[in-house]
Amino acid sequence: MAHDTDPRRGSVATSHPAAPATLQLFCFPYAGGSARLYADWDSGLPPHVRVRPVEPPGRGRRFREAPHDRIEPLVADLLPELASAGNSPYALFGYSLGALVAFELARAMEQRHGRPPVHLCVGAFRAPHLRRTAVPDYDLPEPLFRERLRSFNGTPEAVLADESLMELMIPILRADLAVADTYRFSEDRPLSCPITAFAGSEDGEVDVSSVAGWRRHTSAGFSLKVIEGDHFFLHNRQPEMLRHLSEILTDDAEKAPG
Repeated sequence: MAHDTDPRRGSVATSHPAAPATLQLFCFPYAGGSARLYADWDSGLPPHVRVRPVEPPGRGRRFREAPHDRIEPLVADLLPELASAGNSPYALFGYSLGALVAFELARAMEQRHGRPPVHLCVGAFRAPHLRRTAVPDYDLPEPLFRERLRSFNGTPEAVLADESLMELMIPILRADLAVADTYRFSEDRPLSCPITAFAGSEDGEVDVSSVAGWRRHTSAGFSLKVIEGDHFFLHNRQPEMLRHLSEILTDDAEKAPG
């Protein structure tokens, strides 16, 4: 994870603000990730899609801010950015922890602002009503916490061995994992937008059936796409992911009003 020394300029990064677009795609990173995860997505998506990588506090342009460790303040922090982004159609994509954040923001946008996304796309995260039964990760003792990070296969060994970098990363990772570990689903009506869920065929953290459970959270269409790979298939199968998203978002743009 890279840290940017720029002062905060808002939580949403604009990849190509001057490009004509009919659909905005807000993207949310996994635990410990930043908006840079989606920095090159413009080149793999149609020109009518405006990629809007979202930067949670504690990293990137917002590295001077303390990260949130509960879902409620995190949603409250990010919601104004979505609500003030104009009236053009928008979609949400969230990966792992980002899927949970995107889901709660979609519910807030629909219930509080009457502006649901045209599509919610989620990846590598169990359906929100399914509670995690394992021991919480966020408050593990330091040695066990580092071993847990290693087991995710998402942090390079060189990073895990870099003490100065780990001192910066661990508070952010603990806070992010606390958001997921302490989350409690609140029953409400399903979203009125379609949901597409992506699952890794060899994901040791989230099995395919848990990802399929997202079907419960939409009153519109649902699609499950199984991608070859482990929990971080987003990296290894990015071209395939972007092809799927291109098809989904092209269809959404054609159906969107105005």
